[in-house]
Amino acid sequence: MTQDIEAATKAMREQFAKLTENLKVPGVNVDALIESQRKNIEAMSKAAQLTAEGAAAVSHRQLEILRVTSEQVRTAIRDMKLSSEQQSEFARKAFETAIANARELAEMTVKSNTEVFNVVKQRMTEDFEKMRTAFLPGEGKK
Repeated sequence: MTQDIEAATKAMREQFAKLTENLKVPGVNVDALIESQRKNIEAMSKAAQLTAEGAAAVSHRQLEILRVTSEQVRTAIRDMKLSSEQQSEFARKAFETAIANARELAEMTVKSNTEVFNVVKQRMTEDFEKMRTAFLPGEGKK
């Protein structure tokens, strides 16, 4: 993936250099623009990686929950000689477990989404600061 980013960076650098040369835009730092875009690509790549990792973690947890629940059901079916009180207790525990598992999966999803958002937010903040100092050079020295 790093080679792809480097190739994309090189291609962008060449395109921007041609563009600024053709437009004769004074004071444009092509290397700074390219570096900024490279960092944007890296941030998006990191966000995609975190999204995939988060989805995989939730998926693995769902499979584990399914495995444990299946085992509990098998045990319950095997031991069908339960009193009504025992059946009620079993149902209550199964319900509480299902709620706890759903809450855990929701929390995992929120955590993963928050991590992805923070990567993108950090990159955008850095990019906006670079743009501010590039377009308002006196502002950065306060």
